[in-house]
Amino acid sequence: MSDSISSSESPIDVELRDHQWVVWNEARRFNVLLAHRRFGKTVLAVAMLVRKALECKQRRPIVHYFCPTYAQAKKVAWQYVKDCTAVFNGTIYNESELKCTLPGGAVIQLGSADNPHASRGIYSDFCVLDEPAQMPPSMWTEVLRPALSDRRGGALFIGTPHGRHGLFYDVWQQAEDDDQWWRGIFRAQDTHIVDDGELQSAQRSMSVAEYDQEFNCSWDAAIKGAYWAESMQVLDEKGRITSLVARPDYPVHISMDLGINDATACWFFQCDGEHIRFIDYAEYTNMGLPDIVNDWKSRQHVYGKVIAPHDIKVRSLSTGMTRLDTLYSLGLDVIVAPSEPVITGIEAVRSMLPRCSFDKDGCFDGIEALRQYRSDWQDQKGVLQLKPLHDWTSHGADAMLYLAVTGTDMLSAWAEELDYSNMDKGRVG
Repeated sequence: MSDSISSSESPIDVELRDHQWVVWNEARRFNVLLAHRRFGKTVLAVAMLVRKALECKQRRPIVHYFCPTYAQAKKVAWQYVKDCTAVFNGTIYNESELKCTLPGGAVIQLGSADNPHASRGIYSDFCVLDEPAQMPPSMWTEVLRPALSDRRGGALFIGTPHGRHGLFYDVWQQAEDDDQWWRGIFRAQDTHIVDDGELQSAQRSMSVAEYDQEFNCSWDAAIKGAYWAESMQVLDEKGRITSLVARPDYPVHISMDLGINDATACWFFQCDGEHIRFIDYAEYTNMGLPDIVNDWKSRQHVYGKVIAPHDIKVRSLSTGMTRLDTLYSLGLDVIVAPSEPVITGIEAVRSMLPRCSFDKDGCFDGIEALRQYRSDWQDQKGVLQLKPLHDWTSHGADAMLYLAVTGTDMLSAWAEELDYSNMDKGRVG
């Protein structure tokens, strides 16, 4: 069945298939749709988004559609938004902002999850998260879920799985026994949207893992091109992703990736011989170095060294100072990581991970970044590129790279010369 759909206000210019109607009719406040490729997830999600915008009785209603990157939002959803709303005379489209304003004043806003902190403070009446497996968990827990609270807004998660970790798997699990949540899974062999001959052709040209992920909606398929997913899985199986607390007899070191237009990521760790204990992780956006250091002090650790990237020595044209000068002025003891090719750093991290343990709560976002950091996939060429994909995982991954190429031998030897057990917590430098 393919019929045009209507909201309580006016018709929406889109047609839905039978299986899409199931989602449309059964949807609750929060929804998780796990569906095979070519199911029509985006068309359905845009239609539901427009319906929510039209039916919302709140003052200045606004709904959102988020993709992992801004380029994806423009490529995947923007044209569907325009097609779905073209029937409404007087609709205004802002191409540069990916913003659609309906005649009654309701706004449909597209955005990305590659910088979650940029969306802090928004409110939303409904939001779609497209491919949440490729988004940082904080995009939902710290940004969008609070944005829905005061207006009791809802959400729709759509995509295919990327392993039993991360945001998509978390909400899939949450939806199992919660009356506010609906979840559904639609595999290609069940919907028959893609005919059997095409599925057989796809199966011959794809790996088993790729086919299981894209058409069978398997949670167990590996993330394509992920550098450290296997190593992180081994740590998980060995109980090395667990609950950790800072040991008072060891200093806490920091390895950081300095962001300018995006996040500054920091790993907080201790060295116990060759064993590296990661006890905390943080990202900072739109914060200067003094404010970041103040946050470090508030965490009540006794700090040792700070490992920073080699480009920290670049001099600012406006001040004439380097960011290294700024860290020195704040009393920090800085080690500048050597400049190495990124592939060298990736291999260094892979070699280092067997010696590591992680606090599962304090390092949650950082752990997911390490699991999902992967090679860039070029659809047109159908190959994995040597260079990593630059997305939200890059910040935590880069901070780990700097630690790996620097090494920990000097940190362990240096710490043995000092008694940290009696120093003041929050001390830096």
